[in-house]
Amino acid sequence: MSRLKALKIMIDSNPIIYVGIIFFVFIIFWILFNLFDELLYFSPIIYFYIPPDALTGFIFATISAFLLGLLVALNIFLFKYSRVKLDRKFVSGSFLALLSSMCASCSSIGFLIISIFGTAGMIATTLLSNYQTHLRILSVLVLIWAVYAICGRIAKGCSVNEEKSATNKCGH
Repeated sequence: MSRLKALKIMIDSNPIIYVGIIFFVFIIFWILFNLFDELLYFSPIIYFYIPPDALTGFIFATISAFLLGLLVALNIFLFKYSRVKLDRKFVSGSFLALLSSMCASCSSIGFLIISIFGTAGMIATTLLSNYQTHLRILSVLVLIWAVYAICGRIAKGCSVNEEKSATNKCGH
């Protein structure tokens, strides 16, 4: 079974719920990322503006938000329909993917947090702001790896269950 088939199995099991989860998480993180990058404002009116120099960051933030929505939906599906226990490997991969997408150095919040540490904070801020695009690319790659890994776990579990019983669809 291919890894893309794992996505199809998840969506086919309950399309409204899983597409809703993907959309809901995407919207939440898209708003948060754009607020942190100062592209979206809610006061005094709702205002959204992408300056030319922030286009790359906006694209990577949007991709990260979508991949996070997909990752959350896949994790919920895996918990619900498999016998997978909450182990250290599972938690660390999902947590690493979540943290990498919310890179504090990639937003204005990071500059505030890091500047608290004085000279060391200035050095870290300079280093992180110079490599902001690289860190976002790395973040997207980690999220893609996490989605790929979780699809593999779902596909592996489904293929084992399909061999045992033709009527048993992925442990449901």
